[in-house]
Amino acid sequence: MQTFEVTQKLLSFGPAYEIREIGNQEVLMTVKGKVLSMTPKLTMLSGTEGPAVAELKANFMKTKFAVTGADGKELGTLIFPLVQFKKSFTIAVGDAEYKADGGFFGGEFKCTDGQGNPVLVIAKQLSLRDKFAVTTNGALPREVALLAAVAIDQRFFQEEV
Repeated sequence: MQTFEVTQKLLSFGPAYEIREIGNQEVLMTVKGKVLSMTPKLTMLSGTEGPAVAELKANFMKTKFAVTGADGKELGTLIFPLVQFKKSFTIAVGDAEYKADGGFFGGEFKCTDGQGNPVLVIAKQLSLRDKFAVTTNGALPREVALLAAVAIDQRFFQEEV
């Protein structure tokens, strides 16, 4: 299992996140979005200003997020129910589907495989800015696992117009 930290940057023009491995201060990847966009579209960059690694696009209602690689091929999809009492979503990668339940408050989302084994855990941490610990076992592409935390933040914790 590998753990990363996804942290929303404060005072940035548009949504922006920094991704680091736990215990390492070096920025592994940066995710940047457009300001005042009707549908979220965020680009994952290598380092702080490197080449594009992946892209996260959502529909207007923020119920479907598609993750594509730098080559434009789809890596995975996150589906959020339109109406829900408990915060949850499903990740589809190829033919595999992983369901995640975050409870009523969305403090921790745990994606499990068909046998109930955790493949991805995303835990919201207490902080002045949105911050998530992302633990993955490698069953999902790393870009999908990390951008899932950004999608959760965009869906449940951002109050954008």
